[in-house]
Amino acid sequence: MGLKLFGWRKSKQSSLETPKRLLMPFSNTADDREALRFACELAQVFDAQLTVLCLVETPRSIELECCPPERVQESELAAAAAREIADELGVSEPQIIVRPAHHCGYAIVNAVDEFQTELLLITARYRNGRARPALDDTVEVVLRKARCPVWLYGAPQEAD
Repeated sequence: MGLKLFGWRKSKQSSLETPKRLLMPFSNTADDREALRFACELAQVFDAQLTVLCLVETPRSIELECCPPERVQESELAAAAAREIADELGVSEPQIIVRPAHHCGYAIVNAVDEFQTELLLITARYRNGRARPALDDTVEVVLRKARCPVWLYGAPQEAD
């Protein structure tokens, strides 16, 4: 696994040296669990507040308030797994949030603003294109729209 730092908007308020608010979207995949362990360690080093965001993506035809209970339950299980990892690593009071969204990328960007996040850690996911693999839509939206530095956490793609 490796990290890549993205943040082309330099602001005087956001200092990468000592972030006090970290945000990580979490969907309970193996890469997300590994990235969350790293985020927990980072939060402890900087004595930062860690917010873990478990999103439930729903179609636009369904209102967010009417999200199917089965989908919410999947995110609740992801939140429980995130809480276990945070407790295992001794993170004091992580904020774990489950919420429905029509598009995860825009929901993450809105959460960055809502929680005044100073550093966003996200797992890099790829989609296969015709010529070469590319980052998925969620990550691309976050990289374009987030108002804080973004760390991508991911493994190099294996050659076929």
